[in-house]
Amino acid sequence: MRKKFLSAVSVFMATVMLAGCGAKTNNEVQTTAASTQTTDAQTTAAQAETTIDKKDIKGSVMLYTSSGDDYMTDVIELFAKEYPNIELNYYRSGTEEVVSKILTEQKSSGIQCDVIMLADTPTFEMFKAQNLLLKYDYPEIDKMYEEFVDPDHMYYGTSVASTGIIYNTTMVSEAPSSLTVFTDPSTQGNCVMPSPLYSGTAAYNLGVYTSMDNLGWDFYQAMKDNGMQVVNGNGGVITAVANGEKAYGMVLDTDSFKAIDNGSPIAFVYAEEGCSSICDPIAIVAGTPNEEAAKIFVEFMLSREVREFAAQNYYKTAPRKDVEPVSGILSIDERKILSADPKELYLTKEESKQKFDEMFNK
Repeated sequence: MRKKFLSAVSVFMATVMLAGCGAKTNNEVQTTAASTQTTDAQTTAAQAETTIDKKDIKGSVMLYTSSGDDYMTDVIELFAKEYPNIELNYYRSGTEEVVSKILTEQKSSGIQCDVIMLADTPTFEMFKAQNLLLKYDYPEIDKMYEEFVDPDHMYYGTSVASTGIIYNTTMVSEAPSSLTVFTDPSTQGNCVMPSPLYSGTAAYNLGVYTSMDNLGWDFYQAMKDNGMQVVNGNGGVITAVANGEKAYGMVLDTDSFKAIDNGSPIAFVYAEEGCSSICDPIAIVAGTPNEEAAKIFVEFMLSREVREFAAQNYYKTAPRKDVEPVSGILSIDERKILSADPKELYLTKEESKQKFDEMFNK
């Protein structure tokens, strides 16, 4: 009997406990359902925000750049087709002049641009040091070569251009292979290069070449002694050699191949010492009132479609792994790229430019 009694009690207690648990579970289900509905509503709202078509976003972007007018005209046309509600304007000059403009504006009314796209990384390290740039995490960063991405995601390379040697094919029968062509007595007075006081490319070259044991400042002094002509930018070098004013020039591959494509009697050589290479970094200005539109433009410039267009039409090698360079231009993996710490180059840049100025102009 006791055994049956205990069994009955056990059944009763179990029933009570189950009833209690059942009531609790129902409350939990109701609470969970309400919570789930709230979460679903929040998720739906968040998705609605993130799925807004970027083409519907309105705004404007002001770009300061050293890129050529023909290239920028095409960029504006492409961007307008993709984002018709965002107005894109730009100001262009040599990198050093654009930097001067930005720093002057910073001290007066404030920087008047939203995005900066110039030639070299040391310039952007200077901007970083002055807290002028906005961090931006590019969604397809995994598709870019790591060496052309700022570790802090303040700037990204848009196109890789390497300095080498051009020569006039009607004046020169044997292609040069070394930078020593600019110091060889047989080429005295017959060479031309861009000025680091105007060109960001030339300023970067100056920092890289003078840091190398086999070149250094002796290389620049030897070029000076050999009658090297100095002109403002890479375009002036192309013109001088193509017109036969000079036989040899120190200039970028991008500009050279574009000129060759247009019929100029020149050829380009990657120097055996290696090539100093810039990557035309792009960055968003900190504090811009047009941040959303600026991010859209930067993403547009880094996209595979735009980088393919720039490669095919302007010989600009993409810093993306999924875009091939055009025929005749070495891929990034094939180049012997001469590199230097951009922070170190930034710290010594002004001193190096001053020394160059004294060496060539005084």
